[in-house]
Amino acid sequence: MANSSWWWDSWLALWHGPLIHLVLVLVAVVCGIIVGLERQLREKPAGLRTLLLVCLGSAVFTMVSFAFTSTTGDSGRVAAQIVTGIGFLGAGVILRSGRTISGTTTAASIWMTAAIGMTVGAGYAVAGLALSLLVNRLLVGIFLYETRWHPGLTTTCVIVEYKPHGGITRVRLERVLVDYHFAGASVKWSEEGQELDRLTLTIRLAPIHLYELLNELVEVPDVCSLRQTSCPV
Repeated sequence: MANSSWWWDSWLALWHGPLIHLVLVLVAVVCGIIVGLERQLREKPAGLRTLLLVCLGSAVFTMVSFAFTSTTGDSGRVAAQIVTGIGFLGAGVILRSGRTISGTTTAASIWMTAAIGMTVGAGYAVAGLALSLLVNRLLVGIFLYETRWHPGLTTTCVIVEYKPHGGITRVRLERVLVDYHFAGASVKWSEEGQELDRLTLTIRLAPIHLYELLNELVEVPDVCSLRQTSCPV
């Protein structure tokens, strides 16, 4: 691989031998880790392990497909089936609750990670690494924009009263809050000593995400009331 074209050409065409496949497998693992770390830190359903395996599996299937070219026909059919299979996997992480749909970004991350794996499996290791870094930085940058730099960010106080049900309702509410990584948020749980407990939130969100959060909180079973109040200065 002395030729400078190794930066953009397929390594499979430049470097022959069994070791190239091992190198591509390792590159696919690294690419999966780069994308998966962001999802893992955000505590999403498809995290480090899932995206690592998606990238690795897509790369392996793509490399194996080249072996079919001379024996059973079109290797492109294998690549097409990878896309179809990833579609089913992505659909499994999309959740709908009433009018709220969540998991679409994670599903898109799975889809993109599979594309990166296919790129690496085809021999374009440098392109795969560059794509994985780009995806990671895009996810981080857009998240920071939505939670810290969005011009429509407003500070809101929300009070939720709910039936504790032996702690079950609190766990459900905490699961909703996990999806919203608030910057500088205040979350206060209090037991009123009677039938209802209270959750008090002081949060800073863009309007669209605030409405999504309020909708998810209202739809949690045993939530009795939700109201917005003015925040103390």
